Amino acid sequence: MSNIQYEYVDESLIDENYKCIICKEPLINPTVTPCDHTYCQKCIEHWLNEGYSACPSCRHILSMNDLKPVSTRLILNILDRLIVKCSECGQNGIQRGNFNDHLTKLCPKGTIFCSAFDIKCPWSGPREQLDNHLNTCNYEKLRSVLTHLVNKNRQLEEQIHTLTNQVQTLQSIVQSPTRHLITFDKLFEIEKRTDSGILSELYEGLIWNNVWYMHEQWVRTNHALSGWKNAYTNGHICVAFNGKGSSMSICSRRKEIDTFSLVSFEATAAWLDNLHINIIGRRLKQELYSKTIVLQFDNSQIFYFDWKNMDELQFIPVSGKEHPGIPYTDKYFAITWILLG
Repeated sequence: MSNIQYEYVDESLIDENYKCIICKEPLINPTVTPCDHTYCQKCIEHWLNEGYSACPSCRHILSMNDLKPVSTRLILNILDRLIVKCSECGQNGIQRGNFNDHLTKLCPKGTIFCSAFDIKCPWSGPREQLDNHLNTCNYEKLRSVLTHLVNKNRQLEEQIHTLTNQVQTLQSIVQSPTRHLITFDKLFEIEKRTDSGILSELYEGLIWNNVWYMHEQWVRTNHALSGWKNAYTNGHICVAFNGKGSSMSICSRRKEIDTFSLVSFEATAAWLDNLHINIIGRRLKQELYSKTIVLQFDNSQIFYFDWKNMDELQFIPVSGKEHPGIPYTDKYFAITWILLG
């Protein structure tokens, strides 16, 4: 479409004051200089880029930073109302300010894509030929099947991405034996419960503040339509989550002595889309690190860090967007596992 052009109707009648002295055409994106001369934006920028350093009209010293767009509505309206003719389809009487709409919505010669472009139909051609193409378009005829295949392919790509991240995490654990992968599956053996409960303060030798755990069976029985279910990846049966949808923290047992590093973790939003979580790393109450991540309802994600020498890690849920069909707006999120150093 960018190759389709127009020509002015009765250009000789257009006031010279509305023409650029560089290209001799009516102004496009008019730009004014400090010496009060007006040019097309592209024309004057090209002029300066060619090495000229003075105004073409009066030779006043000029630089790119001196240029300002014309904002006077009267001038812009006059230019927008100039009458043009589409050089492709021949339609006359188009106001220049409406020409882009003509190209994108109306011009029969304008190049467009097939309506089945979203399911990979490669056809493109003049708008006037679209109906004929659709009569024989196999992609449109197979839309329901192809839509399913495209969506399935997208899901598989996401799964590959997730598995790749998980492989990288496992490789980092093997390469650094000092790293500590914390999962919550053993809580089932410890607590003998298949619902939820408060995580023991000294679980895995750390202090857990407002951290709860939840068994997969409880979720599938009571919250089958929630995002919770997406947290139980790769055979995990227990996850940790933030109590009451508020902030939670992980602390070293002896803050004055012990520190830890954050390498990575896997997390999922329970009820909301685009759930923003502020993560803060501290040492002796002094903030060392801060980062905001965004969790999704439909899939778990792995996040990587290189945070060291902390004695406290805080997760603060901030805001999210309601997921269609979900009546809850609490800012709950689940952590499937966390890798510390």
